[in-house]
Amino acid sequence: MNYIVTTTNITKQYKDTTALNNVSVHIPRGSIYGLVGNNGAGKTTLMRLLLGLQNPTSGQIKIADNIKTGAILETPAVYPYWSAKRNLKYQLSLIKNPKYSVSELLKIVGLKDTRKPLIQYSLGMKQRLGLALALANQPDLLFLDEPLNGLDPSGIRQIRNLIKALSEDHGVTIVISSHILDELQRIVTHIGFLKDGILIHECKNSEITEESLEEFYFDEFEQ
Repeated sequence: MNYIVTTTNITKQYKDTTALNNVSVHIPRGSIYGLVGNNGAGKTTLMRLLLGLQNPTSGQIKIADNIKTGAILETPAVYPYWSAKRNLKYQLSLIKNPKYSVSELLKIVGLKDTRKPLIQYSLGMKQRLGLALALANQPDLLFLDEPLNGLDPSGIRQIRNLIKALSEDHGVTIVISSHILDELQRIVTHIGFLKDGILIHECKNSEITEESLEEFYFDEFEQ
């Protein structure tokens, strides 16, 4: 198996709190890897460690060579009174020799009506812009922390289709967390189950064949 990311027994300690405890994940190149778990399970902490925003207390992280990353963690960093075009233009100005133009990024994420300020955007439009900003440096590995939160059914479907297209058409490996398990099951290829900082199970989505991800989740968490 060609893994783009592996970890070996990583632990993250904050004073008296253990956010992650001996976690070993295996993320295949080209996969959509779903992180599933309760609030406080360590999903965001794991993403931050894999992005290099924090260091593990112990354990090892191995990421394939020459990998560019992108991420939406919590709220995308944007200027709310700027337009989508202006935000993207500024983001691209920070990147050396960007591959994509503003118009190409807008086309990839399907974002229209881009001249009005972001403060007037719907949540779904802001999520699309966040994805465009995350894609600006043409990442090989993209982290999405709860990208479906607060979206209406139409917005969820649009973002779901966009995530699948990024993987299938652009070859981006995606690590995504969400509490909307039925939607997550529609798009992921692999799943890691975190409970209170411990990775209790890791499998292919195709291995969950006789029940829904929600039922599988509760079966795993009750054991």
